[in-house]
Amino acid sequence: MKKTAYLAFTSFSYRLFCLLMTVAFLVGSLLANVYVGKIAAILLATIMPVMYVFLDFFAFSGTSSRKQRTMNFLKSSYHGTAFFRSALKTDIILKNLFLLSGYLGFIIAEIIYYTDFKSFEESMLMILVYLPITQITTMLTLFISRRLSLTLLAQVSVCYLCSMVSTLLFVIYSFLLPEEMNSVATFVIITFVVLEIIAITLAVVVYKDCAKGYDSSFADT
Repeated sequence: MKKTAYLAFTSFSYRLFCLLMTVAFLVGSLLANVYVGKIAAILLATIMPVMYVFLDFFAFSGTSSRKQRTMNFLKSSYHGTAFFRSALKTDIILKNLFLLSGYLGFIIAEIIYYTDFKSFEESMLMILVYLPITQITTMLTLFISRRLSLTLLAQVSVCYLCSMVSTLLFVIYSFLLPEEMNSVATFVIITFVVLEIIAITLAVVVYKDCAKGYDSSFADT
């Protein structure tokens, strides 16, 4: 059976750990929401990017940097570049789906333990903001770590820093919310759209920065 580029490029252990991590976050977010409460969303937004960036080191570390010579044979040929692009595209899509799955457990818990509509709406609005923040944190860290070919410790440290900054910005943002729920909903939805556009843009930048050959202006000098 012919393997896809992603399956051929990544090891079985890498894919297995990604799957196990996704299931763990899904179940963990469900339990955390039940026993800890809405603070679980903050914990998810901080921990999930770090874990997926940690795993990324073992498959795509340094793929945007000329310091990393292991990609030379792929980026110097037409078919190799196409193969690499396919793997990168699949990886970025899957990483965003993995992040979404973490919040899925949070949503399931809200549905199962539904108390009142206002509480449910507040939780969903919180997720609408935290999901793109988590995506932005992950994509920004991947861009920095892959381009600079960071060590594992440095890569995780950068992700922790990005997570702390994003969480701090959200705390500041929460004080700007209007008091009436209708106004809050409109404000949050607009925020979600803006943040999601930023997250998608960063994902595209990460993909292009990794996938382009060394003859591009995007490459390190």
